[in-house]
Amino acid sequence: MSDQFEQRRRRRLSSVNFAWLLPNLITLASLSCGMTAIRYAFADRFEAAVLLVALAGIFDALDGRMARLLKSSSNFGAQLDSLCDMVVFGVVPALMLYLFALEDAGRIAWGACIFYAACCALRLARFNSELHDTPTWAANYFTGIPSPAAAFLVLLPIIASFRFDADVLRESYFLATWLVVIGIGAISTIPTFAGKGIKLPRALALPALGFFVLVVAMLISRPWDVLIALGVLYVALIPASMIRFKRIKANALKSAANVKS
Repeated sequence: MSDQFEQRRRRRLSSVNFAWLLPNLITLASLSCGMTAIRYAFADRFEAAVLLVALAGIFDALDGRMARLLKSSSNFGAQLDSLCDMVVFGVVPALMLYLFALEDAGRIAWGACIFYAACCALRLARFNSELHDTPTWAANYFTGIPSPAAAFLVLLPIIASFRFDADVLRESYFLATWLVVIGIGAISTIPTFAGKGIKLPRALALPALGFFVLVVAMLISRPWDVLIALGVLYVALIPASMIRFKRIKANALKSAANVKS
């Protein structure tokens, strides 16, 4: 009986199905987009580079959900996702901003790039180590700015430069400070809304779909304006997220105290 069990176990280990491969292929597609974005940045084609990072973010949002949908989540996939996120959302945005306006700004600017990349690595390490320790009431919130959102915020001055001709968007001290601020936000304990538990009433389902189509249409026609608006909206929602998280935490602690008593 034990021999038959061992043979079945070996057969499982010696082959993988497409359901296991697909989420990892999506993760690698995200990595490919990020690496190609660097190539376009070196060629001063920053519009294409930004769009490739945005596409990488879409792939990053899909791989985990695809794994859960196909019931093929694995520790290998989680580690691969973190490693690719470090490259795509940690190294690539810092290099793009460096090539955009910081290349001639000296060691302080390069130090800011290193600082942001290191913060992204620390943020991902914290996320992985605390993945199974998050209480249920905090499941809809991230600790600190997640790496894809941090990358988007880092690239926001580049995106704004496509729409506005402002000298400050290429000012080295401003951009270096911006990198440091976003890096600190990534490793901070600020709660940021994750959007995982959003539930809409049935009556709002069709209007929500219509609004989504409107946003997509605007992204196609005026992509930079929409991305700038989304960036400003994300930053504006951080204080609201902090207030909401504080209330939820207080209610959870109060409920726990009542149960113990």
